[in-house]
Amino acid sequence: MDGKFGVHSLLFTDQWTEKNATAACREAAEIGFDLMEALIFDPAELDQEMTGRVVKSAGLELRLGMALGPDSDISSNDPDVAAKGEATVIECLQIAAELGAPAVSGITYAAFNAYGTPATQSQWDQVAAAMVRLDRRAGELGVRLGLEPVNRYESFLINTLDQASSMIRHVGAKNLFVHMDTFHMNIEESDIPATIARNADLLGYAHVADNNRGILGAGTYDFRAYFRALASAGYQGDFTVESFSPAVLGGDIVGAASLWRTPWVSHRHAAKRALEVMREAKAAAEEAVQPW
Repeated sequence: MDGKFGVHSLLFTDQWTEKNATAACREAAEIGFDLMEALIFDPAELDQEMTGRVVKSAGLELRLGMALGPDSDISSNDPDVAAKGEATVIECLQIAAELGAPAVSGITYAAFNAYGTPATQSQWDQVAAAMVRLDRRAGELGVRLGLEPVNRYESFLINTLDQASSMIRHVGAKNLFVHMDTFHMNIEESDIPATIARNADLLGYAHVADNNRGILGAGTYDFRAYFRALASAGYQGDFTVESFSPAVLGGDIVGAASLWRTPWVSHRHAAKRALEVMREAKAAAEEAVQPW
């Protein structure tokens, strides 16, 4: 099982300034990570030159994440809002191409939002039509687009790996993939090894978080079983830790992610422990599935 280890920028800071980004990347590299995932809040506000330079200077590879908002929701019944959502994803794909990142992924199909009603067939069809165009644009740019299933409280339409794969297969996409997140899978999936096996051919990236998004290994998530399932499925993608705390995040992120408690104070301890847990679980999984 190949795959590099990454860390999400929000483990260090929610202010992606040159000072903060430089400090985060240097510390991530010192701890032993291979990748830094930077979150694109607004494509127009991301300092692309600084981001590429700082990540590269630290000896890290760049990964890009994003989440559409209620005013840029591809699933919206308002055609202007839906069009803005599609245009936003295209901007992020262009940023990935310009920065040499292999992909951009996240909530790329609807909004990071608490919806009041279920998604309709019409909304699903509307998103599918957009995904055909986005898949084509990603291919033209030489990058890929990931669909991250998230839990029912943070979006709708795609909450499970099966739903993400169904969308990708329906549109016949060549440049789309499923972006797993163990925090959301812990809520929405009924059998994690089984859904990994069913969707193995489309799995391209993994966010690794414990059930409470705190210190990896201090919660209830079974990382050994998760990594074994991925090893058995032949997963070759990367692993990026998500561990969040109000100790380093401002009010907007704290509120959006409902971080009502402080699971850790030291971001360095959280990052080091996460890397230890991932390395140990991956090594154990590879040993367990070795043919003898």
